[in-house]
Amino acid sequence: MGRISLAGAPVLVTGASSGIGRAVAAELAARGARLAIAARRTALLEEAADAIAAAGAPRPVVLAADLARPGAADALARDALAALGGVRVLVNNAGAGLVAAQGEAGDGAEARALFETNFWAPLALTRRLLPALRAERGTVVNVTSSLQAVPVPLLGHYGASKAALAHATRTLRHELAGTGVTVLEAVPGATDTAARDIDLLPWRDGPMRTPPPVSPESAARAVVTAIEKGRRRRVHPRLSLLPLELPAAGRAVAALVTPRIDTARG
Repeated sequence: MGRISLAGAPVLVTGASSGIGRAVAAELAARGARLAIAARRTALLEEAADAIAAAGAPRPVVLAADLARPGAADALARDALAALGGVRVLVNNAGAGLVAAQGEAGDGAEARALFETNFWAPLALTRRLLPALRAERGTVVNVTSSLQAVPVPLLGHYGASKAALAHATRTLRHELAGTGVTVLEAVPGATDTAARDIDLLPWRDGPMRTPPPVSPESAARAVVTAIEKGRRRRVHPRLSLLPLELPAAGRAVAALVTPRIDTARG
């Protein structure tokens, strides 16, 4: 795929109230995009919009949306089109986490809300916005996770939802071949955000030592540069490529950490 210009481009970013999503929104605005930002926490969204405006970019449109609710994605797509007049880039970043044993959480309300946010909402937004994306020869960005390939105990729902989204992303890319629409999978590895489920795991003797996480701003620069260059996948940091390209490595990591996690407390 060719390069895409972000100057004046209408862009919708979900999960933009904090973490990677907020950093991506700021980076897109700095490169000239016109933004609509969405999340559940309206007060934090307003703060993010104020910060972008204070940095000299146009203030984003703030759209409150709880993507854990069936139907919320369709309403958000409608509101974004009305506010922006079109969408050239859709960033499906909103994500929910859950630390729980599958034998306990099963398909309960929390698990279903997680899949609604992490899997069904991106698919719904893509479907509703696809005509606009085709018209703009735009980009769909699905934010997955390196945990799609690392079956860590008590993070099974999250990892499975991201694995499902990753598979759907690759399939969508084939389905849209020749339409001019680029499909990018953004795969964050360890990132220093408040939503790191690994920090919430019930470790037996304290968390295992891992490489230091990258900053959300570093992840955002990687994602936005990949959008501009028309890339198909961007993994950041690069070390996180290992379990994706060598699944045995991901299984080995999970086997290594499993004895350190008190699964009875999950």
